[in-house]
Amino acid sequence: MNFHCIKFLVPVLVLVIPISAEILFTDVTQSAGITFSGNAEGVCVFDYNNDGLDDILIATRGGANVLLYKNTGNMHFIDVSFESNIGNTLMEARTPIASDYDNDGDLDVFVGAVSGQSHLFKNENGTFQNVTDLSGISVFDQVRGSSWVDYDNDGSLDLYVGLLLETNKFYKNNGDGTFTDIAINVSAAGPMVGGIVMGLGFFDYDRDGDQDLYITQDNNNGNILLRYEYYGAFTNVSIPTNTGIQVMGMGVTFGDINRDGLFDIYTTNLSNNALLLNSYSGVFTDISTTSGTDDTPGSMGWGTMFFDVDNDGWIDIYNNNETGFAGIKNSLFINNGDLTFQSIEDESGALLRNNGYGAAYSDFDQDGDIDIILAGRSSTVGSVNLLKNDSDTGNYITLKLSQSDSNIFAIGSTIELHHSGIKQLRHLSSGSSYCSQNTFNVHYGLEDEMEIDSVVVFWPDGESETFTGLTVNIKNHLNRGQGSEVLGIAQEDHNRMEIIGMTIQPNPFNPKTEIIFRANDNNKIAQLFVYDISGKQIIEKNIFTQKSINKISLDLNRYASGLYFVRLIYGGKSHFKKVTLLN
Repeated sequence: MNFHCIKFLVPVLVLVIPISAEILFTDVTQSAGITFSGNAEGVCVFDYNNDGLDDILIATRGGANVLLYKNTGNMHFIDVSFESNIGNTLMEARTPIASDYDNDGDLDVFVGAVSGQSHLFKNENGTFQNVTDLSGISVFDQVRGSSWVDYDNDGSLDLYVGLLLETNKFYKNNGDGTFTDIAINVSAAGPMVGGIVMGLGFFDYDRDGDQDLYITQDNNNGNILLRYEYYGAFTNVSIPTNTGIQVMGMGVTFGDINRDGLFDIYTTNLSNNALLLNSYSGVFTDISTTSGTDDTPGSMGWGTMFFDVDNDGWIDIYNNNETGFAGIKNSLFINNGDLTFQSIEDESGALLRNNGYGAAYSDFDQDGDIDIILAGRSSTVGSVNLLKNDSDTGNYITLKLSQSDSNIFAIGSTIELHHSGIKQLRHLSSGSSYCSQNTFNVHYGLEDEMEIDSVVVFWPDGESETFTGLTVNIKNHLNRGQGSEVLGIAQEDHNRMEIIGMTIQPNPFNPKTEIIFRANDNNKIAQLFVYDISGKQIIEKNIFTQKSINKISLDLNRYASGLYFVRLIYGGKSHFKKVTLLN
């Protein structure tokens, strides 16, 4: 008999905290016109025809065609798989993800295969053309998590593909419709021998303005965090960040559970799931047990998502479990706002026994709350389930980001919403959960709030822009260049301040460099912290600001060459930069 681990059972006191809003989901699959019955895997939510409504693409197996359901409004869909031409390519499909890789204004699709060839479909005004052979993308068999990302900020989306038992592929977009695999060249190939990659996603874990990559692995092989470096390659920081947890990892999602401006990580696993809390030093702490989010022992989790179920301003967690594995239903954890979560019971209608795999979310009916689409194996409740959110929810705001002529859908943006002294954080990505993709519309719950102070968008290239005067309870379109370049969210009622344009020059340096920023007030305290690669704090100092340019000298003469983290706090807001010391 194989024993993975031995657990000692101790009495646990469970504190039940009442939930103010009623959580209720209704399965509207049949009435919505979604009739597929069979085996499905990943699901992609995207607006394929640019009509403002999110459509649903489902990867299927067993000889069925890829399914595209067009959203016609009022939670009703029609099958346009063959009409759009995407269903005419038969394949054993697993991972559908969308992006505008050719920057023509509509969303194209990559579909990774379980077996056989994966395919790239170019969208031409709502009709898809299979351009795989022309593109140079050559991927066969056992595709798992995948993602589109503009890793080098050249304005063109690149394609990362996770594979089972082989090195991953990273296809750089050449800008002419072709791609070149650069995974080995930029140290992003993942496990080099015998890897069991399952889920993955890009996010900016250290808030330095570029895209880092997290990979889950099965069979206790150890998850992987790859940090993107200024010189154009990735570094494995799994050990110093405490993210290399040895679990039977499946899906992954990223979100800021405690509203501290940092992205945390949640992974579904065989048996106990994992919630990793980020810190200003870049070191994560596993709070799965104390937070109440490790799920039912024996569960087999796949699709997973952070989103605000009840619009109370705190992101919650939904998991799609493979019920056929151990008979364990799906799970929904409501964020209590104190690093603990409460498990919702069956009455919510969200905890199906649907034998699930892929999962994604969107406000499909545009009524201000987030709905769920699930895909999986055949079960007593079907293999695809559309769950309409009928919960008692608060106010909200939705954002639609766009750039003018490159990376048009702004994939890779980090977005901060500021209201009443609170900061909510989101990341716009293509590919997460398990082999799936969520909407590109950015959604925030506001509870009783009717006004917001500002939205700060950190665009994919790291440049930031502030938008004000936005309206709650509707979708707001944020076009790059129409906001303010100055990061200003000051409001007298809240007495808040902002650091503007922090830079460190030179970087790399030896042994001294200068931290430069502009403050908007005199004689206020800015705090400087410096951490080494292990997360250990090595420097702390206070600086009294002046209302103009401020300069802080940093001398690391006594320290070894390597990577360090600089954190500057002013007015309750943190700014991060990576610096490299070269002795």
